[in-house]
Amino acid sequence: MGAADQHHSHLLSSRHAQMLASVSNRSVESAMETIVHSYTQAINGFAAEMLPSQAFMLQQMPGVVSVFEDYTMSLQTTRSMNFIGLEDASGNTAANSLWKKTKGENMIIGVLDSGVWPESASFSDAGLPASLPAKWRGSCASSASFQCNRKVIGARYYGKSGIADPTPRDTTGHGSHVSSIAAGAPVAGVNELGLARGIAKGVAPQARIAVYKICWTERTCSAANVLKGWDDAIGDGVDVINFSVGNRKGSYWSDVASIGGFHATQRGIVVVAAAMNGDAGCVVQNTAPWVMTVAASTTDRRLPCNVVLGDGSVYQGSSLANFDLGNTFYPLVYGGDIPAKPTTSPASAAGCSPGALDPAKARGKIIFCGAPEPSSDPIKYVTDGMKAIGAIGFIVGNNAVGKERLLSLRFTMPATQVGNKAANSISSYIKSSMNPTATIKTPTTVLNQKPSPMMGIFSCKGPNPEVPDILKPDITAPGVDILAAWSEAADKPPLKYKFDSGTSMASPHVAGLSTLLKSMYPGWSAAAIKSAIMTTAYTQDSTGKPILDGDYDIATPFNYGSGHINPVAAADPGLVYDAGEQDYVSFLCNIGLSAKQVELITGKPETCPSVRGRGNNLNYPSVTVTNLAREATVTRTLTSVSDSPSTYRIGITPPSGISVTANATSLTFSKKGEQKTFTLNFVVNYDFLPRQYVYGEYVWYDNTHTVRSPIVVNAVSRLASGEGNLVYEV
Repeated sequence: MGAADQHHSHLLSSRHAQMLASVSNRSVESAMETIVHSYTQAINGFAAEMLPSQAFMLQQMPGVVSVFEDYTMSLQTTRSMNFIGLEDASGNTAANSLWKKTKGENMIIGVLDSGVWPESASFSDAGLPASLPAKWRGSCASSASFQCNRKVIGARYYGKSGIADPTPRDTTGHGSHVSSIAAGAPVAGVNELGLARGIAKGVAPQARIAVYKICWTERTCSAANVLKGWDDAIGDGVDVINFSVGNRKGSYWSDVASIGGFHATQRGIVVVAAAMNGDAGCVVQNTAPWVMTVAASTTDRRLPCNVVLGDGSVYQGSSLANFDLGNTFYPLVYGGDIPAKPTTSPASAAGCSPGALDPAKARGKIIFCGAPEPSSDPIKYVTDGMKAIGAIGFIVGNNAVGKERLLSLRFTMPATQVGNKAANSISSYIKSSMNPTATIKTPTTVLNQKPSPMMGIFSCKGPNPEVPDILKPDITAPGVDILAAWSEAADKPPLKYKFDSGTSMASPHVAGLSTLLKSMYPGWSAAAIKSAIMTTAYTQDSTGKPILDGDYDIATPFNYGSGHINPVAAADPGLVYDAGEQDYVSFLCNIGLSAKQVELITGKPETCPSVRGRGNNLNYPSVTVTNLAREATVTRTLTSVSDSPSTYRIGITPPSGISVTANATSLTFSKKGEQKTFTLNFVVNYDFLPRQYVYGEYVWYDNTHTVRSPIVVNAVSRLASGEGNLVYEV
């Protein structure tokens, strides 16, 4: 930070203390002691301890935009670089890889997370230039126990959370995992439990990392700390920010991540965030349109841990464990058949809950279980019970009736999870056999599995709960069973590398890709980079069929947004949908925010027109039209980023029941930077049924490029009773 910047920050901090003193009957010096953070880089504000009455008085002061109470937020490799096309099958740089052009040299990725384990080999600075990027203005909270280097060039932490010697060191593993996926150095021989052995590296392996420790556990990320992390990252000069943190705060104007992300984008920083994880009904988070929201999907690597029955049948399961039963078969029994007492709940026995099974009938056997009963850690819960009664191992049946969802679960004894079809077959075998037996094979690593990718069963889905007219998530990337760096303080015994799954793991893949693109095209805006990634994504799996969700059903844009990342195509998108600060301000006005609420986000006075449009007229790479009663028109503008003149033609695959037409069938671009505007007109067909989302797409294509955008429509027309005529509800 230069002298002028330091002086500016000091002035703002002093003003913050004076404001707080004026509402608390304290001296300025005393008020300064209650300030937790002063935001002085891109955001003018502060976090402080105060009474509700003082907060109310502060809100009434001239020039105060917003006062809100602190709240908490939560946190959410060796194959994925090959899967996304940066490496070939032998682990070498692919012929058409972006790595032939850049590996992120001189770029800086800011990671707002749980810190970093700096001693990990993934954060080695070997081979990096001695000098730091000239744009870097940050610092490192170094100490005797924590040091930065030329890879991890910056490290800050916020809040002590009762820690005696706080540092930016990661103790959960999450931040280290995320950072190494985005920009980890190559490390040979990486594996966990002997599985997935290979060379681990980040998507932008030559990029530098700046970490901002905003979370002390996976569930304690104070909003005040989060906003300070955003403020510092923006001021420090990072190029890309990764935010793999849960964000359940709704309105954009009251959400610190949305506010921080807006100011970052305003400075040209690409903001990438996790769509977040949950059960089958979880709803996407981090939905601001200036953020690239990332869902999670699989690679083509599986970690099968198969069940072999006494009749020779083999069923694929999935497990992360280190055991070897050899070829020994053990008696197989269903947990529901051996309850501990006549009064034991059938569900508890079927789910193999601790204390629910008869030890005499379980000892020395493999137990087949249904879905574990809900708990904070159901697998550990069942495992502890199995060990206590002397079982050899257990098989977990699927917890979704009729579904095949599988995820590699971590077991500490011989165990595996199987899908619904396998579970039904195992159950039938137990019932039909006089002496059922089974063995569980040691987990292995298998590549080139089909279909791939598939969506992660945990990946939260659309529609966008805040603004349904903006499709979220935006994109999907590898986020299932990702092996990456870990904190050696997180587990006993310590782990250097560990598998983890989540949209938290998918997000840094896209952050790394954004870093490569920004390195190649430093003049592109954050929106242009986002557009390049979205419009070149694919929606078919390795079998040529539509990508499936985690239940083997056909996925939709609400699962994957525009599709799965395609780095090679993203480097040459042909056309982009660009947007800037004023576009986002107009969007905020169009979705119904007041000028005051818009100001809460932008930090400066705004004026909204009396006549408003719709949010879907933001120049976004996807198109969503909700509550379509009869007809609607959406406007988009394309910008050429190609060196060669070209004419693009449009192809439209309309959603079922909807007619979609464009006002132009072709667009000719004669030079780079030229812009052309077009409209899409949507009309509900007369036989369309009500209240369902339907999906389509449109593409602009020339001889080289295909610029693809998903279409999502929700219509409200419906058949009326009476004479059989259709009536449209307006």
